[in-house]
Amino acid sequence: MFRWLGEPLAIDLANTVMVVREDETVDLLAAPENMRRWLEAERGRLGEYAFQPAHLDQIRALRRAIRELLGAAAKRNEVPIQALDRVNAASSAAPVALQLNDELIAAERARDEASIDWLLGALARSTIALLAGSGREQLKVCGAPSCGMFFLGARRWCCAACGNRARAARHYRRTRASSSNRAGVSEAARRDPS
Repeated sequence: MFRWLGEPLAIDLANTVMVVREDETVDLLAAPENMRRWLEAERGRLGEYAFQPAHLDQIRALRRAIRELLGAAAKRNEVPIQALDRVNAASSAAPVALQLNDELIAAERARDEASIDWLLGALARSTIALLAGSGREQLKVCGAPSCGMFFLGARRWCCAACGNRARAARHYRRTRASSSNRAGVSEAARRDPS
């Protein structure tokens, strides 16, 4: 269900809203079971968070703010202040401490890693790290029709399939425009034989 996972957490969460038409989206986290699946897929980065269906609205509200911030950054638009405030509030509600383990690997640790505040904080901190770091310059929104996925990189599309779809759509528009022009010229010649 979530084949694209592997970008920073903020992008992985934002991409759980799929654009199917210009102003039409599908929420892949609409049902609590889908949220559980996403959390399971991200367990390596998020740990053992004990999801409660009552938390779904909070997670989706943060996702909305993250999508607004990523969209503004990718399009080089002004930062939406309400979205910024929500992400900052989520980050500050779950204080963490950077700690070393016995292999001298740093890891963030919170008092209660199974809480909703910790989960929202982790997602918010991923957004902050992405937008405050060098990743912001690489952040893109896929330009293929019916996509809108966020990704990092220099390419124009999130994947090869989207690139193919975009090229096919462009070819269709050019072919259709060319056919319309030829039909218009033939019609004009038929009406005015001189």
